[in-house]
Amino acid sequence: MDMAKQYGVFRRRQALAAGYLPHEIDALLDSGEWVRLRQGIYTTRERFDAASPYPRNEHLLAGMARRLAMSGDLVISHRSGALHHGIALLDDAPAEPDLTRHQRRLGRRHTAHDLFLGPVPVAHRVPGWPVVTAARAVADCGRYLGPDAAFATIESALYKGLDRAAVEDVLAACAGWPGTRRAMTLLALADQWSESVLESLARLWFLEQGLPEPLQQWSVHVGARFLARVDFVWPELRTVCEMDGQVKYAEDRDRRGETKDGPTTSNRPLWREKLREDGVRDVGLQVVRGYWSDGSDRGADLAERLRRAFARGVAEAGEPAYRLVEPTVRWDRPLDKVGRRRSSAS
Repeated sequence: MDMAKQYGVFRRRQALAAGYLPHEIDALLDSGEWVRLRQGIYTTRERFDAASPYPRNEHLLAGMARRLAMSGDLVISHRSGALHHGIALLDDAPAEPDLTRHQRRLGRRHTAHDLFLGPVPVAHRVPGWPVVTAARAVADCGRYLGPDAAFATIESALYKGLDRAAVEDVLAACAGWPGTRRAMTLLALADQWSESVLESLARLWFLEQGLPEPLQQWSVHVGARFLARVDFVWPELRTVCEMDGQVKYAEDRDRRGETKDGPTTSNRPLWREKLREDGVRDVGLQVVRGYWSDGSDRGADLAERLRRAFARGVAEAGEPAYRLVEPTVRWDRPLDKVGRRRSSAS
């Protein structure tokens, strides 16, 4: 049994072919050494327990079990394919894993029995694995998901190093399929610098609210000293925006991370973030924080906070006490293959 390329999931008949006798299989199931995922579909207790703490891995086990329980040429695709490649989704994994049943031509029906239907050529499959390539998964998500979810997944893939041209090639091969034109538009807007889903959503909000396009992941330096790396910056407007889904500042000393002896161990990350933000403000940059809740009005209130900061930043006189440094290419992300680089600022 080639369990490695089945996420450790196997059919009963595969176990029989490997030499297990029926009563041995039943004994392994009764003892809990094997776990039944679906009728006639199993995995080992070790693999099941290893996957359980991680929703992504648990979902992929379920996806493979669903595939093995059905007939036909089925491949893990769309959102489940994106999860296989470690690409982020805006929403939770689908309750029923996404599978595409290969057929030579795209017919009138694109889905049936909770399956996607359509061509999945060899070029769109991971060699030896029943899963689509990262580029095909991203293209399918771009076609199928709502704009916010699609954009977040596209940007996550670019951030992780997926070649933009590979997605363009897949979409070109899917010309005329539902949602392809919109996916191409979203891909053209996407960039490789968003480090979180929230940052990707913020980029859409900025666009919708008519804000100028910011630079992303630039570093603030004072002389030769590194001060901070920021999510978004508008150099001419001397304004920074940090997207914050977790950190909350409290009024009381303990929750803020400060005691008479200094910051507590549990709150040191929060305390360091506060000091970092104070440092950015001290050198003359306006700092605005954005939150998940800003999505309730598509970033309208966040845009107003930013416009007020822009006005304060423009009013600053004299040469800035800081300089902005462009992000460098990371060794684990072939950014030269991913997308456009941003222009320099000083």
